[in-house]
Amino acid sequence: MSKPSLVACNALMNSLGKAGRVGLVFKVYSVAKSLGHKPDEYTWNALLTALYKANRYEDVLQLFDMVRREGLCCLNLNGYLYNRALMSCQKLGWWEKAVKLLYEMEGSRLEVSTSSYNLVISACEKSRQCKVALRVYEHMVGRECRADTFTYLSLVRSCVWGSLWDEVKDILKKVEPDVSLYNAAIHGMCLRREFRFAKELYVEMREMGLEPDGKTRAMMLQNLKRQ
Repeated sequence: MSKPSLVACNALMNSLGKAGRVGLVFKVYSVAKSLGHKPDEYTWNALLTALYKANRYEDVLQLFDMVRREGLCCLNLNGYLYNRALMSCQKLGWWEKAVKLLYEMEGSRLEVSTSSYNLVISACEKSRQCKVALRVYEHMVGRECRADTFTYLSLVRSCVWGSLWDEVKDILKKVEPDVSLYNAAIHGMCLRREFRFAKELYVEMREMGLEPDGKTRAMMLQNLKRQ
């Protein structure tokens, strides 16, 4: 009877990882090694995915660093592994680690996608590093990588919590009118009790023909009564 191939082991690990069965994933990994198989990028991706699905974000980064440090995989050929590490940085709010990984990606032969930049910007947002988020965005644009709605949403939220009101307005001016961006900005401003700015944006979005969501309308009605 022939032994299972590495491809078969990887497929099984991938399925188990997506189901959150971390223990079984690593058992299959041990079996694969005992059969003489050398782990490849698909193996590492399955292991990282399993840890991520189990919310073990620090373990993801530890394994990623070990694989990279020991040269166990040709990481510069696999953006999936970097993105899994960036996703963990985003969950943890580890913006410094995220920025470092981003520059590593750019220094390799990898094409850095919009989603990769978004993960770094989101990590900055989570850790309240609004100015760093803006610098990452400017760097992204400088490399001719096109921002999307998720980029701008994260930037708007970052700037609101950093009280960078002019920057919020600049972001809204430079993009096509987007109701989700206005809603996010108004929500944040109301929570920060910046009702004058919130009212200005509310009037602006209505003049553009944008329909606010129920939460935005409720917040504005509540706060206009106070005034």
